[in-house]
Amino acid sequence: MDCRRALRIITLAGLAVLSTAACSSTARLRSSTMCQAAGGTYANGTCQPATGPRTAADMCRAHGGTYFAGGDYCEVEGAWKP
Repeated sequence: MDCRRALRIITLAGLAVLSTAACSSTARLRSSTMCQAAGGTYANGTCQPATGPRTAADMCRAHGGTYFAGGDYCEVEGAWKP
């Protein structure tokens, strides 16, 4: 195998990996961002919206996601990633 062919194979393999990563259908939503989008303020794992306090886990479940307390984020399947 010559160098040009090896380089071409490596390049194509790298592009294949990057293209599948870009098409992932999982998005992470920050708890503070979800709260602020609802017009509330976020502190200590709790959102204080106009309708009453909600935990980050509650907000995440409302979006159909899975909450990860260690990172304070929510993963939602099938969501668009900016």
